[in-house]
Amino acid sequence: MKNSLYTWAQFGREAEFVITIYLKLKGWNIVLSKGSKGPADIIASQNLTKWFIQVKSSTSLPRLKGYEVKRLRELAEISGGLAVIAILSPAELNDVSPDPDKKLDFANLGNYAIYFYSLHDWKRIIPYQK
Repeated sequence: MKNSLYTWAQFGREAEFVITIYLKLKGWNIVLSKGSKGPADIIASQNLTKWFIQVKSSTSLPRLKGYEVKRLRELAEISGGLAVIAILSPAELNDVSPDPDKKLDFANLGNYAIYFYSLHDWKRIIPYQK
């Protein structure tokens, strides 16, 4: 039997599925890129909003290649949507708010968190629910 190792590429693809499930639970319509080809891993839409999402998974700041950002921005502009970077990473202790009324600008998944950033202004954004 062949020894199989869990790779970063596998974790990256699983991060796409985690983010997809999260968005679907929020009421978004989802299309996944076949084999992670193209500038967007996920195309998410809800009402008149469309996001073209590049997913990154990392234990530190993810690496973004200039051409990836450029292609994602171009796709979003041509298609009338928003270019978004979604990051799945381990949750930090300071990300958890003791105040239950405070709205978090990320999705808390226990040991992991999902952060969404608009490439238009690099601000964190929150996917709203229908």
